[in-house]
Amino acid sequence: MKINKRQAKTLNEAITQWEKDEQINADTAKSLRRSYQVVGFDWKLLAVYSFWIAITCFIISIGILLADDYLMALLATLIDTPASVLSVISAILAAVSFTFGIKRRHRYPEKYFSNEAMYFFGVLWTAVSVGFLRETAWFSDVHDAIYLLILTVVYGVVGLRLSSMLVWIFALLSFAGWGLEQTSYFAEPSGYFLGLNMAWRLVVIGLLVLATAWWFGRKQSAATKAIGVQAKTLSLVNKFAYLQDPTRFIGLFYLMLALWLVSLFGNHTSASAWSKVSQVSFLPWAILSGLVCIGLLYHGIKHADKLTRSFGITFLLINLYTRYFEYFWDAMHKTVFFAILALSFWLIGTKAEKLWQLSHIKENEDA
Repeated sequence: MKINKRQAKTLNEAITQWEKDEQINADTAKSLRRSYQVVGFDWKLLAVYSFWIAITCFIISIGILLADDYLMALLATLIDTPASVLSVISAILAAVSFTFGIKRRHRYPEKYFSNEAMYFFGVLWTAVSVGFLRETAWFSDVHDAIYLLILTVVYGVVGLRLSSMLVWIFALLSFAGWGLEQTSYFAEPSGYFLGLNMAWRLVVIGLLVLATAWWFGRKQSAATKAIGVQAKTLSLVNKFAYLQDPTRFIGLFYLMLALWLVSLFGNHTSASAWSKVSQVSFLPWAILSGLVCIGLLYHGIKHADKLTRSFGITFLLINLYTRYFEYFWDAMHKTVFFAILALSFWLIGTKAEKLWQLSHIKENEDA
């Protein structure tokens, strides 16, 4: 068994205490100490971060390419091939990439992170295919929201069929893009769709994604609580339970980001109208955002849910410091402003250190 230095220290102290209390003999203690291996560096975490950084860079590069009509036209000119043909070729390459990823996963099931990363090339070629489709004469007048909808459907179906969290996350990202783009099209020229600006529409999208995550969790709960259910039926009920956490993460991110934007801009769509309104008028939205943060924090503490607890504390701090900058940046001398800011972070760090020490002591006591 491979563990990190902190875990090894706790485990070694526990074995020493057991040996001291004569709960185990010296030979058993020696055998237990040989049963684990201390890992000096978290290579798993490095692998995860490396793959995500690589994927992020690919996303940025392809996003810049697809957003630049000149580069797309130049690329088509250099290749000297009709955009429709390039779209078909890209779709074939996407299918090949997904197929290769499936075969690689079957051959190396233990290489989870690299297998998931391989699916990204299928995601990439799918986006390229849709981008070239936009340049064809038949689809040149189609609104951009339709292309985002196509990506959402393709990524969603492929992600579910391949049981890939990565592809499913891209489906959720495309869904948000489609929702905002489509409602913005319907909102022209006022900028309001059903009386909501873009930030409030993102709130609705976040709630829809969270509802989907709740549905996944409900299926999982029903599966785990079922008694006397056959294994095949249980597998079918619990088929998409693995998607609950990534879906919930994306949904919470959409929701909390949107509420933070609402606390800054309210329900305004015009920069000129927003600039004429005092910041105090946005206080109710700031309170709403803060209450949601506190609710998530309470839920996370009560149910030992790290995800809601992390989102709650993170966005609560973001909201508090945003209000601090809004209300005191112009009214307070900058020396005092940054001194108070430094003091607040010092107090947060001190409190966090105490909580860490208490949790560390509790871990040792439990051990």
